[in-house]
Amino acid sequence: MTKRLIIILCVSFLLAGCGGNSTNQKSTADTVLADSAAVTKTHDSARENSNTISIMTSTDEGAALIVKNDCRNCHKEREKLIGPAFSEVAKRYGHYDIDSLAAKIIKGGSGHWGDAPMSPHPSLSMTDASAIVRFILKYK
Repeated sequence: MTKRLIIILCVSFLLAGCGGNSTNQKSTADTVLADSAAVTKTHDSARENSNTISIMTSTDEGAALIVKNDCRNCHKEREKLIGPAFSEVAKRYGHYDIDSLAAKIIKGGSGHWGDAPMSPHPSLSMTDASAIVRFILKYK
């Protein structure tokens, strides 16, 4: 009797362990399709946002100069910190203001964006300051 009970239990566990495979295959197929759709959506989203500029991923000379200097102590790309966001500067000024903005970076100043003064950067050349400005103006 005990031997018979053990055999019945073993066969039951064996069948339970092997059964239900068709449901798992469907679930796996659904998961693969869902993952594929998610990858496609992410790829499409990345393509749509390819015009989004980032200092950390850009190979632009101006971006490298921003990282090398202290610009990010007062400015963020899209949010006001102490000074205005680069995107706000780009909205306010056009490409015709490159020289005046580069001079502002070198000489510093205040009053254009509230009470916070722009600290001077006399060690920057006009060429480097202009490269920074050209990069910032890409945030339009």
